[in-house]
Amino acid sequence: MFPNGSEWRRWDLHVHTPATTLNNQFGNWDDYLEAIEAQSDVRIIGVTDYLTIEGYSRLKHEKDKNGRLIDVDLLLPNIEFRFSPPTDKDTPVNIHLLVSPDDPGHEKLIAEALARLSWTYNRRAYSCTLAQLADLGRAFDTEIIDQRKALEKGVEQFKIDFTAFRDWFNDEHWLKANSLVVVSAGDDGLSGFLKQGGWAALREEITRFCHMLFSGRPGEREFWLGRGDPRDADTVRKLGGAKPCIHGSDAHAVAKLFKPDNDRLCWIKADPTFEGLKQVLYEPGERVHIGPTAPIFHDEARVIRSVTFDKTSGWFDDREIPLNPGLVSVIGQKGSGKSALAEIAAYAAGSWSTDELGSFLTRAGNNVDDLKVTLNWLDGRKTTVRLGDVQGDQGEVRYLSQKFVERLCSEDHIGGELVREIEDVVFTHIDPTETMNASTFRDLRAERTKNVRSEAQRLSAEVRSLIHEECVLRENASKVPEKLKRIATLNEEKTGLIKQTPKPATAEEAKVQADLQKYRAALAAVQQRIASEKQRLQRIADIRGKIQQFALTATRFSAELSVLLTEAGVPHGEHNHFKPTFAGDISAPLDKRVVEIKSAIVQLEGDANQPAEGTLRALEAQIKMLMAKESVDKARQQRIQAIQTRLAAIEAELGRIDAEIKQVQGPEKARMSAAYDERVLAYIGFFENLTTEQGILQELYGPVKKHLGSEAASKTEQELEFAIHWDADVEAWLQQGVALFDQRRTLPYGTFAGIGNAARTFLVPAWTSGDPTTIRPALESFLSEFKKIPAKDYLRVETTREQLLVWLYDVGHVSLRYGLKYNGADLEKLSPGTKGIVLLILYLGMDVRDSRPLIVDQPDENLDNESIFQLLTAYFRAAKARRQIILITHNPNLVVNADSEQVIVAKCERRQNGLPYITYVTGALEDNRPPDAGIKQQVCKILEGGSDAFKRRERRYDLEN
Repeated sequence: MFPNGSEWRRWDLHVHTPATTLNNQFGNWDDYLEAIEAQSDVRIIGVTDYLTIEGYSRLKHEKDKNGRLIDVDLLLPNIEFRFSPPTDKDTPVNIHLLVSPDDPGHEKLIAEALARLSWTYNRRAYSCTLAQLADLGRAFDTEIIDQRKALEKGVEQFKIDFTAFRDWFNDEHWLKANSLVVVSAGDDGLSGFLKQGGWAALREEITRFCHMLFSGRPGEREFWLGRGDPRDADTVRKLGGAKPCIHGSDAHAVAKLFKPDNDRLCWIKADPTFEGLKQVLYEPGERVHIGPTAPIFHDEARVIRSVTFDKTSGWFDDREIPLNPGLVSVIGQKGSGKSALAEIAAYAAGSWSTDELGSFLTRAGNNVDDLKVTLNWLDGRKTTVRLGDVQGDQGEVRYLSQKFVERLCSEDHIGGELVREIEDVVFTHIDPTETMNASTFRDLRAERTKNVRSEAQRLSAEVRSLIHEECVLRENASKVPEKLKRIATLNEEKTGLIKQTPKPATAEEAKVQADLQKYRAALAAVQQRIASEKQRLQRIADIRGKIQQFALTATRFSAELSVLLTEAGVPHGEHNHFKPTFAGDISAPLDKRVVEIKSAIVQLEGDANQPAEGTLRALEAQIKMLMAKESVDKARQQRIQAIQTRLAAIEAELGRIDAEIKQVQGPEKARMSAAYDERVLAYIGFFENLTTEQGILQELYGPVKKHLGSEAASKTEQELEFAIHWDADVEAWLQQGVALFDQRRTLPYGTFAGIGNAARTFLVPAWTSGDPTTIRPALESFLSEFKKIPAKDYLRVETTREQLLVWLYDVGHVSLRYGLKYNGADLEKLSPGTKGIVLLILYLGMDVRDSRPLIVDQPDENLDNESIFQLLTAYFRAAKARRQIILITHNPNLVVNADSEQVIVAKCERRQNGLPYITYVTGALEDNRPPDAGIKQQVCKILEGGSDAFKRRERRYDLEN
């Protein structure tokens, strides 16, 4: 009947006719009918009569027999009654019966039921029929002669007691099963009810008795939906729960037809049937809207109005399948072709993944190559493809295939793809002004954290550099005993050499030997001074090399910085301000120093022809001259020369070693202590830098966290939250360190397993605490055992102390981990089914800026019914208001409790050639055409096993209301 499913239509359920008995301002029927036919907005009319259906029957006759009102889809009998006691304004309480017109004999059944309703006046009972009501009028006013006047007076006086009315209604089983009770919520109803405390119970009973309320006031609607003050919500629950508010023009004149005050038009999302009207009882807030226009928020350019199949080769009918802009549920038995519709639509939209093994399109292969598919969009656009052609990449829908969801949510899935999907959704929640023109969340995160990540690398490198420096200094310190031993050896050798020096034969020879010893010592000193000056020349060469390296680095830095300055909008003429330069001329001081050093060397060496006293050349000449005066005994002369030369070398080495020891025990000892402190500070600095990165990430994820909090609070007690925390892969760290230790020896903490346990006890809590202040005490506690045993006693022979320290202070295994938690559990620890819930929440509740149609293929495969009912249905309800959802499912909770606007029933038969023939029947949940043609019956049959099976299960559950 209505294949598009539940759609917003304008209903006016309170319209009187020229047959109305009270306040009739219409005139003739022709003018009335022409006024209705002159409009096409109102498709459903509640034809209102006081105590009768006279006007309804006339209007129905005009439509059915005379072909009038062709744009009106449905006429409903609206029988208006008035109760005692009166309201504050002395007007009776108005109550209405909206009766189903589905039964062909409903007019007769209504008349018979009304005839059994009576009211007693002057000890005579008058039934609710036209004749009896006229008799009541004449009995009340004996002067009335005109039949119409008598009927008017009788209707005016027929004010039955509520309790009697309720008893009558409950006894009229057909009427009760086919009627909805509507009470006025305005001044002529509950709001105007007598306020005396003695009437409060009666007011409550009337409220509980009714199904709906007639009201167009926003405040009253919010109250009766339980959306106002929490105390009001308690009151509504006490009165039977939330009730829908409908509205009508209450027209008594042609000029008033379909024109309620303040443009409070009534829109109902349902089939234009009585069964459709009943749906508002189950969805009182979602299926009814009072306002100038229908609440349609979809982007028409992103709603598929229908899918057309052509050249199907017998697999399908060549036909157009209409699609509702809300939630479309596709159901069917296994192998019925449910997923086929989803895949074909996704393919036509350029969103189907070619690696979907086992899918319909993969299995069908080239059998459906000629099938032409057209997506007809709500804005009039068309997308036509042939399945045998290469798929486009336009991505006009978001397609979540069953395989895609299963892959992302599987137990063994690493999680990268799922994290990327999460991040893509997260990116949609960031204010466009905060995206820094990044195209993806990963790009934005990289941009925002670039500096802190660079700092993390610098700190890690600094730790390694300081370890190396400290190990060099420690190595130098470890050589001091050897150096002291060397000093003792040299002094011992010196004493021996002195004793071995031949005694001079004469006083003159003694003087020559003494002078030679003096000059040779002076020569050694001058040589050492020259060597020191040449060493300074090398340092200047090193400085020039460093400057050259820095210049290259500075050039690269300036080029990179210039790009950033340009992007930041800094004028090019100001870029020079940012170039790293030295404070002054650096060449002149170095050149000057080179000249000074070379001059000093020249002075120390002495002039080649006339060297000055004490210079290298002068000393060499003096030594040469004295050697000529030595003993004529050549052997003796050589022996003395060798001893004196060796003594001069010993003195030089003693001076050098003494300087080295003083350097180790002085500046280097202080530097070694400082290097240790700097290393620990750099190590802690890494964790402090993590805190900075964490702050940046929290800022990035802030909108998502806020949105998730509000969604969870408004929809379920189950909590979905975003979390950032410090993560440490201690097992990977231990695996790197195990190769350093000789496990045949006694290790710190006894064994390597003991080291691992200690790391888990001391380090892991600090590494993952998020608090940098815990790092140092934890590290000191862990290292205390390592300080009790020399490293050489437990390390492998080829392992150095530096390698041990690099491992101990490694931070490569510590990082920030960010993701979702569901009920306090990390995403990766959830079962596949629960991951599926999280994934759907992302697309339904968070992906609010993507208005493309969302096609979801059987997300309920691994989900339990409780989760679906408690959580997912709420998200489906919220998401379908802003985007079209096409859901392939076999779960009744999703179809019924998410209030699908349209249901498509897929069926598949096998032809004689073995190929399938797939058909689709579409309609709304409220479509209950007998016997089994209605959508409601087919939903029950496919999803519940049929009405008999459903009722048997219901009886076996035997749940209390």
